[in-house]
Amino acid sequence: MLLLLALACTDADKHPPASLHQMSLRLLQDFDLPEAEEQAREMAAWLDGQIDEAPDGWYLENLAQTDVSDYEHSPNADWAEVLGAGVPALVGGTTAAYAQASTEADQSFADPRTYIKWSRDITAGSRDGFLSDREPMSTWNQIEKSGPFGIVIPYGMYKDFRWVNDMFIARSVVPEEGWADDGENGIIVGFTIEIWFDRGDAVVWYNASWTEIATIIGDAFPLDAQLKAFIDGTHDYFEGTEAHVLGED
Repeated sequence: MLLLLALACTDADKHPPASLHQMSLRLLQDFDLPEAEEQAREMAAWLDGQIDEAPDGWYLENLAQTDVSDYEHSPNADWAEVLGAGVPALVGGTTAAYAQASTEADQSFADPRTYIKWSRDITAGSRDGFLSDREPMSTWNQIEKSGPFGIVIPYGMYKDFRWVNDMFIARSVVPEEGWADDGENGIIVGFTIEIWFDRGDAVVWYNASWTEIATIIGDAFPLDAQLKAFIDGTHDYFEGTEAHVLGED
C-alpha cells in the first residue's frame, strides 16, 4: 500500500506497451468467464516474450468506475486517484508450490515486516480441490498492514483463484474502505489480477493492481513517488512469498 512504503528507487517505465493495460483489465473483468482462459494464455505469451528485458514495473492507466462496475467497492472512490501498476518478476520454485502457498491460512509471509495480520479463509472450493483437481477456489482475507509512525490499516479482501491449463490466475477486490485509527490514512478501493506460470528455469509472476490510498500527507506525496513505492512494495510481496516457497523464511 502506497502510504506504508518508503519512497522507492524503482526502475519503472511510465510508458508501458499499449496493449498491457487492456490485457490486464480484460483479465480482471472476465475472470469468471470462459474468455479468461484465452486472455490468460495471451497474457502469458506476451509476458514470456518481455520478462527478460522488462523494467521493475509499468505504470498502467487509471481505472474508471465503469471498468469495475460489476464488483463491490466503495462509492467514495475518486477515480482520477485510482492508480495502476503492472509488475513482473521471475521467481524460484514451481507454479505448484505457489499454488500450495496460496491455500495457507496465514499469508503474512508475503511481507512479515509490514503484515501484522493476513489471515485467509477458503469460502468456496477447497484446498484439495484447488491443488489436486484444479478446481476454482475463493477466499476471504482479513489484513492489518503496518507502516511508519505506528499506522495500522485493517481491511478485508476477496481473493479468487482459477487454473488455466498449467498456469493459475487470481483476482483480488477490496469491497469496503479500511481506515487507520486516526481516520486520515486508509485504503478506498483496490483491484488486482495476478498470473503465475512455469517457463522452465523459473516461474513468471505478474501482478497488475489499481488502488486508491488516502494519506495524511496528501498531495505532498507526488504521483511518481506513489507509483514507485507501489511497485517496490509489490516486489517485497514477491520476495517474501518466494522465500516462503523456497523454505528460506
